[in-house]
Amino acid sequence: MASHLGFSETVSPNDLVIRNGIFYKKFTDVPFIGDVSGQQNGTIINGKRDGFWESYYENGQLNWKGNYKDDCLDGPWEYYYDNGQLSYKGNYISGKEDGIFEHYKETGKFHKKDKWKNGKVISVSYTHLTLPTTPYV
Repeated sequence: MASHLGFSETVSPNDLVIRNGIFYKKFTDVPFIGDVSGQQNGTIINGKRDGFWESYYENGQLNWKGNYKDDCLDGPWEYYYDNGQLSYKGNYISGKEDGIFEHYKETGKFHKKDKWKNGKVISVSYTHLTLPTTPYV
C-alpha cells in the first residue's frame, strides 16, 4: 500500500461511506485519506480512489483488478468469474473504455473482442466475424 504525507490509516471497506462521490470514514465529515484492506484493497486520497485496486469474491477468488486515477478507472483492468477464470480485460482512460476488450467464457475459452474509443464501442468481433455497431444505409 502507498504511504502518504500527513495522517493516514488503514480501514476496512465497511468502515467507509460515500457522500456525493467522496469516501468518508463513518461518523466523520473529512474526506478519507489512507488504505483500504479487506474484500477490496487500495488507496484513497482526499476521498477518491487512486492507484492500484483489487476486489475479491466471498470465496476468496479475485473479482477484478486495475488502477484508478481521481476515482476513475484508468489503464488496464481485468475482471474474473468467481471460479477464477478471466471474464474480460480492457483499457480505460478517465473512466471510459478505450482500445481492445477481450471477453472469455466461464470455461476460459475466448468469446469475443470489442474495440472501443472514448467510451463508445466501434466494433465487435466473434472469432473471424466483425460486426459494425452502426447499421448499413
